[in-house]
Amino acid sequence: MKKLYLAAAAGNLGMLTVGQYFGWASPSLPVLIQRKDETYPVRLTTEEASWVSSLLIIGTMAGCIICAFLVNVIGRKNTMLFAAVPSIIGWLMIAFATSSWELYISRFVAGLSTGITYPAIIIYIGEISPANIRGILTAMLTVTSKFGTALEYVIGPFLSVRNLAFVSLAAPCLLLITFIWVPESPYQLMRRNARQKAITSLIQLRGKNDVYKEADDIEQSVQFDLTNNIDFRKILCVPGNRRALIIMLSLVITHQMSGIQAVEQYAELIFDQTNSKLDGKYLTMILGAVQMISTITCLFIIDRNGRKSLLIISTIGSACSTAMVAIYFQLKHDDVNTNNVTWLPAVGAIMYVIMFSVGLAPIPTVMESELFSTNVKAFATMVNAITSCTIVFGVTKMYLIVADNFGIQTPFWIFTACSFTGAVFMFFYVPETKGKTLQQIQKELHGSSGVKKRFRKQCYVQVRGKDGSEEERNRNCSDVKYLTDE
Repeated sequence: MKKLYLAAAAGNLGMLTVGQYFGWASPSLPVLIQRKDETYPVRLTTEEASWVSSLLIIGTMAGCIICAFLVNVIGRKNTMLFAAVPSIIGWLMIAFATSSWELYISRFVAGLSTGITYPAIIIYIGEISPANIRGILTAMLTVTSKFGTALEYVIGPFLSVRNLAFVSLAAPCLLLITFIWVPESPYQLMRRNARQKAITSLIQLRGKNDVYKEADDIEQSVQFDLTNNIDFRKILCVPGNRRALIIMLSLVITHQMSGIQAVEQYAELIFDQTNSKLDGKYLTMILGAVQMISTITCLFIIDRNGRKSLLIISTIGSACSTAMVAIYFQLKHDDVNTNNVTWLPAVGAIMYVIMFSVGLAPIPTVMESELFSTNVKAFATMVNAITSCTIVFGVTKMYLIVADNFGIQTPFWIFTACSFTGAVFMFFYVPETKGKTLQQIQKELHGSSGVKKRFRKQCYVQVRGKDGSEEERNRNCSDVKYLTDE
């Protein structure tokens, strides 16, 4: 199992950089707008600052499309290594930028890396993890991302823009060095008909030689998926695939529309407008620390209490928290004396990151690695990531515009309404996946939607005999083990 945890730790270095790129804006944009760093030649207007934030998201959308093609062609591992290159280039361009346009390009390049890294590592960790700890390992991706964001919050105010970029450069460099040594996903190796290599990968990941039963299950699952190729039309037409896609899109929309991008990327600017006795940069540091602690806490409960209950509690708590921020700025907008409640937005924001971190932050990532079968996983992950990036771009780009024209309370009321709506959907539609293998989850999704009737066509699968020999048999697709009760 040591190799498994090494692989997960190495992959998380990629998520550390993702978090750092998202956290970089909060301490850096006020410096660039207010011209506090005399050693850095770039100065930004509010409009330019919004583009610096949002171009990261546009690059991420492009990176997601690239990842959908790379992850099955060159493999999960090589895709992660490839993603480290634009990440390094992005930080170097930020460090040596001399104009706003160079910052724009650097953030777009950083987005390419983010868009490739995020889906690839979700797929990789989901495929190498055994069912009993898959929740912890995939939730760790979010913890690492939030740690990267918190790290930027904490060290950003005390470093120049250039030095902050140099410090942040360490994570993608370490990724290149460490990820070379981890094994490829056994699912990917089975896709290439490299059964023996897949078994070797499982032995390395599990730390034991008795992996043939798991290898047979993986091979059977992959063979079924490859025999039944999926395009976008079939994703929508096959009930089980359609249900998985609807669930994930809804989780992604609720995740982003709860307000996380506004709070993370504009935290210091928001706190500076609260008339608090504590500077915005220090409140932002507290926010980052609380977010880290809350996300780590989720690791200890995600495989004990179940995904669904945590999601609902987290979403309702997020709605109540953003409502607190909205109430304060609504009172201020209506010229009501707020001197006695200057604590309200800070408490609301801190409560928001606590509630968001225990469910909405890690669980959509966990479930994204669980809900989709091998043949559709790369494409579905791309669709989810592009949807997420579209919403993130809209929130990041429009937040300052809406807040400047209609008051800060307006976007926070929108976040509150979206969170409450998402909680209702989760209660009625999201399934529980805790403790189930990927094959069991597929069986439930497709079995509950009548997929066995739809797949009454012939599949050619490799069948392993008792004597160890293998032969190809023509079998009805409904007879594939993980889709039946056999």
